[in-house]
Amino acid sequence: MTFKEIFDCFLDKKKHLKVVYVASCNKKWKPNSAAKMLVDIVAPNEVLFLDYKFTQTYSNLKEIPQASLSFMDDVEFRGFRLTGLCTIMDSGEEYERTQKLWERKLISYEADRIIQRTKGLYSARDAENNLPDDFFIVKFTALEAAAIKPGRVFKANRSFEFLPKLP
Repeated sequence: MTFKEIFDCFLDKKKHLKVVYVASCNKKWKPNSAAKMLVDIVAPNEVLFLDYKFTQTYSNLKEIPQASLSFMDDVEFRGFRLTGLCTIMDSGEEYERTQKLWERKLISYEADRIIQRTKGLYSARDAENNLPDDFFIVKFTALEAAAIKPGRVFKANRSFEFLPKLP
């Protein structure tokens, strides 16, 4: 699989993904992995997610702005990982545009939750709209991608051809 094919898997699943798992590390090599709310996935290689200044991920990204993002396709039972660079956004035009996109997603999530409850299906009462409002947005730029299938078969690890390699 090429980088584009792996990234396209993220794009194909973005309607069903609410969370991505972000792995980061501080300068003392202490790892951290945390679930983050997904805002958007943008071709050819960007992922936007929410975070807060009180998290370990934020501290780590301030020290070392590199991370890995992953998700599991539980239908095909394949894992995907992107590795790349992070930019913290808390103001500006791109931040404002992304914040509005997040607000629309919150409305959609709540509408889906109401529909589920009217059908008698379980739906969490404490949801995304209970998150603090003082978030920032991380723009993750993927430089490498990998896909793993059952049986630990490593399918690909290709760099995004137009960007520099990770240090």
